[in-house]
Amino acid sequence: MTSPSDDPLSDLVAALELPEHGTGVRSARRASRGPSRRWMAVFSSCMVVAVGASLVLTYVGLQTVRTSKAGRIVSTVTDPTAPGFEAFVTPTPTLAVLHEVNGNLDSVAAVALNNGDAGGSVILVPGATLAGSGADERPLSVSYAYGEAPAAGVRVGVQGLLGIGISEAVVVDDARWAELVGPVAPLTLENPDALEGFPVGPVSLSPEQVGPWLAARIEGESDLARMYRQQLFWEAWAAAIAADSDRPDVVPGEVDGGIGRFARGLGDGPVRVVTLPLVETVDAYGFPVLRSDRPAVDEMIAGLVPFPTGDVEGARTRVRLLNGSTDADHVVRSAPLVVPANAEIVIAGNADRFSYTVTEIRYHGPGMKAAAEAIRDSLGAGIVVDDPRPTDAFDVTVVLGSDS
Repeated sequence: MTSPSDDPLSDLVAALELPEHGTGVRSARRASRGPSRRWMAVFSSCMVVAVGASLVLTYVGLQTVRTSKAGRIVSTVTDPTAPGFEAFVTPTPTLAVLHEVNGNLDSVAAVALNNGDAGGSVILVPGATLAGSGADERPLSVSYAYGEAPAAGVRVGVQGLLGIGISEAVVVDDARWAELVGPVAPLTLENPDALEGFPVGPVSLSPEQVGPWLAARIEGESDLARMYRQQLFWEAWAAAIAADSDRPDVVPGEVDGGIGRFARGLGDGPVRVVTLPLVETVDAYGFPVLRSDRPAVDEMIAGLVPFPTGDVEGARTRVRLLNGSTDADHVVRSAPLVVPANAEIVIAGNADRFSYTVTEIRYHGPGMKAAAEAIRDSLGAGIVVDDPRPTDAFDVTVVLGSDS
C-alpha cells in the first residue's frame, strides 16, 4: 500500500478524485463498495491534523480572521509563552446601530466589544455629522435619506469617520427599541434637562419611551449636547442587562450576531460610552453640521478598539506584533500605541528570542517604509529595518525590545 505523503490534505483530494480548480465539472465515476485502506489512512492523518489545530486555536483564544492563510496556524510552536509562537488575532467585533425616526436617520451608535464579548464601548455619532470627502462629503442623515442602500451607505460613512471597519449594521426604530429594551424595562436614569414628557430628575423609561428619549431635542440645542442623554440611555441599558444577565431573553433576537450579541456583550463587562470628537460648523448652504476632529478620533479609537480592521481593504498597515523582551505583557501594552499609526494588528506572538534590547520595525517592501516610520514614531522607540522577505499576511513586523 502506498504511504501518505507529507501533505495529507493533498492526498485526500487525490484519493477522492476531486477536480482541480478551474477544470470544470468532471464526469461521475461508479461508486466503489467502500473506502479503500489508503483512503482511510489519509483520512485518519487529516483528522489528527485538524483536531490538533482545533485544540491549539481553542487554547490560545485566537483565530484566523483574514488573508490567504485562512485556517492555518502561523507557527509550529504551540506554547504561547515560548519563543517563536505566533497566531492570528481576532479583530474587535463592531456594529453600527442606526436610530431611525419617522424614516430619517437621527443618530448612529458604533459598538465595539472587548475580548470574549466581555463589555465594550459605544461611540455616539449624530446624524448631522459630515462623512466622505470632496464632492461626496455629506451628512450621514443625507446619505440615509437619498442613498440607494441607506444602511450600507451610512455604515461606509461611519467607517470613514472612525477609521476602522464596521462588521455589521442594523436599523432600529421606535418599535424595535421597545422590543429590545422590554425584558429589562423600565430603565432608571437621572435626566439633566427639562424635556417634553421627561422632567428633570429621576426618570423611568418604559419600552415605548426609549425611542422618544433618544430623539428628544430642546429648541436651539446642539446635537453634541443631546448626545449626553443618549449616553445615559446606553449606560442604563447595559447596567440593566448585567443585572438580569441570567435571563435567556434579556435581549430579544440573535445570540451569536446582530444587536442581540452586542447588547449582551455590553452587559457582560465594563462599558464606556462616548461621543465622537466633533467640531460644530456650517455647510455651503449655511446649515449647521458637525465635522470630526481627526487627531482626537484616532487617539480615542486606539483606546476603545484595540484590534481594528481597515475601513477599506488595505487602508491600514497590517502589523505582525512580536514580543522580543522578558515582559510577558509587552504586546498587550504596546498594541494601543501601534494602532494610532493607521495600523491593524493581524498577528501577535513572540519573537525568536526574548533578549532584544532595541525594538525593530521591519518593513516588507519599499512601499511600507513610511508606514514603518509612522509606527516607530507612535511607539516612541526603535529602529526601522528593511526586511525584503516577501509576505502575504502582513506589511510590517514589529519586534518589541526592552527599549519600548
